[in-house]
Amino acid sequence: MAEFSKNMQRALDAVRVLSPEQQDLLAAELMEHARLLTLPPTRLSPGERAELEAALVAARRGEFAGDAEVNAMYAKHGL
Repeated sequence: MAEFSKNMQRALDAVRVLSPEQQDLLAAELMEHARLLTLPPTRLSPGERAELEAALVAARRGEFAGDAEVNAMYAKHGL
């Protein structure tokens, strides 16, 4: 078996002191992250890419959605 990186070893050392229940929660999260790392990258359509780039420009200017806009989006999607 391959050796763990120093950072992974430190993380495992920190986890060893946790309860079995806490260890199981972290293990499930780690396995999900590892699964996601094996997926191919998401391909954006030209329209999606343009929307993302426009949103990043607005964020750099400090323009963010207000509470009313966020609540409207949640309501729209039933959240």
